[in-house]
Amino acid sequence: MQPEPANRPALPRGVFVGRLRRRHALPFPGRILVDVGDSVVPGQIWCRGRLRSGVAVVDLPRLLQVQPADVPDLLAVEPGVTVEAETLLAGTPGRLRTSRHWLAPTRGTLTEVNARTGVAVFVREIRDAALYCRLGGVVVSADPDGIVVDGDGVALAGALGGGGRAYGPLRFVESGERPDSRADGAEPSILVTPDPLRAEWVRRALETRTVGIVAPSADAEMATGLGLAPTIAGLSPPDGSYGRPPQTIVLTAGVGAARMPHAVQDIFRAAEGEVGAVIGARRPGQSEILLPPTAAEGLAQVAADHLPVQLASGPGAGAEGVALGDAPDVGRMSSGIATQFMRVRLAEGGIATWPTPNLTTLA
Repeated sequence: MQPEPANRPALPRGVFVGRLRRRHALPFPGRILVDVGDSVVPGQIWCRGRLRSGVAVVDLPRLLQVQPADVPDLLAVEPGVTVEAETLLAGTPGRLRTSRHWLAPTRGTLTEVNARTGVAVFVREIRDAALYCRLGGVVVSADPDGIVVDGDGVALAGALGGGGRAYGPLRFVESGERPDSRADGAEPSILVTPDPLRAEWVRRALETRTVGIVAPSADAEMATGLGLAPTIAGLSPPDGSYGRPPQTIVLTAGVGAARMPHAVQDIFRAAEGEVGAVIGARRPGQSEILLPPTAAEGLAQVAADHLPVQLASGPGAGAEGVALGDAPDVGRMSSGIATQFMRVRLAEGGIATWPTPNLTTLA
């Protein structure tokens, strides 16, 4: 009889160290400031443009019941002029109740009127916007839709996030340290904590000049209150909820009470003061933290001899250590499936044998 094959999948990676490639998309019309072959650094502006909000598109010929060619003669303001709410933008002659008018819905600008169709665009706000490089390296591709940057760095996958993108120097807040303890005179930074998020810690962090927060986890109520997870149907949001993320926030382990693995803490300590990028996205798998190559020095000592790993599921989940190699015998998980096990030297001391499918690498 043939022996039952062992279930031995490859170890998933929680941290990637080495050559990275990231596409930087252009979500609005803008001018790209770099070209193929240019060197860029994290936080460098690669595009400038104008972001429009509160856009209203109005078919003036239909509203005023005129021909498109007659629309220019009925305009009350010139395109490009900023007006207050309720200002007359266009209208037909006659008394107010018998004529047809278009009034400004808010304070804003009549940006354009199409000469052929008579369709007009009103914009509540127009502001200058800039896009920043998430990764340092070389621009290997550039087109009207964005650029691609290739370079060395460290990428840490985020399990849960929100609040968009943040760039700035990293500051590691040790366990038990207040996030506002070094806020005086400090430039805006990304705060990193090895502990699960707590309401008081977040409140103090938001009172400092922080641009982003990285933490290992938060309980379900905290994640919902920060806008990182949707409110359960039929339940009201927790007291003190922000509704939406007040800052860019990324949880590396997700909902729960997990602490940050020591190997990952060493990565952030090695990158203290360096500029990093935090991408917080509600869509699963899209949140991540990008760090410069110097962050890899935090893993050098451990990874030189053995691979740092963490038990991702099962009894003792969250424990970490270094892999010593496969266990000599194939065992079985609680489900009965034949599975390869791995010997691990635990961070707190001792040797354990863990199922390989339950492990995630930290380097």
